[in-house]
Amino acid sequence: MSTVLIVVIIVVVVALAAGLLFVGARQRAGKARRAERLRSDASGHRQEAAAHTSRADDLLPQAEAHRDEAARHLSEAEQLEAQAERSKRFASRHEEQASEREGELEQL
Repeated sequence: MSTVLIVVIIVVVVALAAGLLFVGARQRAGKARRAERLRSDASGHRQEAAAHTSRADDLLPQAEAHRDEAARHLSEAEQLEAQAERSKRFASRHEEQASEREGELEQL
């Protein structure tokens, strides 16, 4: 083999090695950027999760209080409906009695 051929082979091998090192470095840098972006995204999502958990913890007692109040209102509504039904029955009875009295009045 000639010296020129050996030098060309060495130059080609060194160039390929340098190219592979460059490509590897770019890939590592890209992976590092992606890893940092994913860490940042994960941190942001954890912060959002913590905020939503805190909000839920604040809302649950309020929801329970409203549920209790709604139960109380339902009980009161049922009582008022029963009173309204009694009042309707009383009104009907008094209307009948008024009609009877008017009938008696007409017979006088």
